[in-house]
Amino acid sequence: MRLIGILGGTFDPIHDGHLRLALEAQEQLSLEQVRLVPVNIPPHRETPVASAVHRQRMIELAINEQPYLFIDCRELESKKTSYSINTLKSLRQEYTDDSLCLILGHDAFNKIDSWKDWQTLLEYAHIIVANRPNESSTNVSNELQTWTEEHQIKNQINLKTEPAGAIYFINIPMLDISSSMIRQRYMESRPVNDLLPTTIQTYIKDNNLYLDTA
Repeated sequence: MRLIGILGGTFDPIHDGHLRLALEAQEQLSLEQVRLVPVNIPPHRETPVASAVHRQRMIELAINEQPYLFIDCRELESKKTSYSINTLKSLRQEYTDDSLCLILGHDAFNKIDSWKDWQTLLEYAHIIVANRPNESSTNVSNELQTWTEEHQIKNQINLKTEPAGAIYFINIPMLDISSSMIRQRYMESRPVNDLLPTTIQTYIKDNNLYLDTA
């Protein structure tokens, strides 16, 4: 059974933090691939600043030399609000015999109980939660805490025995970077050299992105 990683986001723009998360998860879990899924219209965030075309192109540039990373544009092509449950259902129809692993940062997972049909996500995929070292869950609902305890596994080998249904925590030295931070720096004409790949910096400059809004 193959392990397929799924990493969603606005990627507005994609940055080193996204890439670190995808690559570390791939390495730690021996994922066959990680599919980066840019959202069309995020249900819990403001509409992306850059167009879908620009965000797609930036992802393509960022992963060009990464053999385990792939872009998946099904949410952009749907032209609808992007709900993870719908995306996982679509992916499950395509990857019928594979283990799907939805990769989430710790902060996103702590708010997962606000997502549409969140308790059915595990019917279609495992959930991989990326913790910073020595980080623990705080300020989560009792319902989410109970759900997590019911489905959490301690051994990653179990991700290969079932195609979905488990929650697994991994420790990743996350970078303190956000897309909004980068957009703010561009608006203020501040350097971004240590935040995103040079190919993306060049693309943003050539296309005059993020000049007047954060």
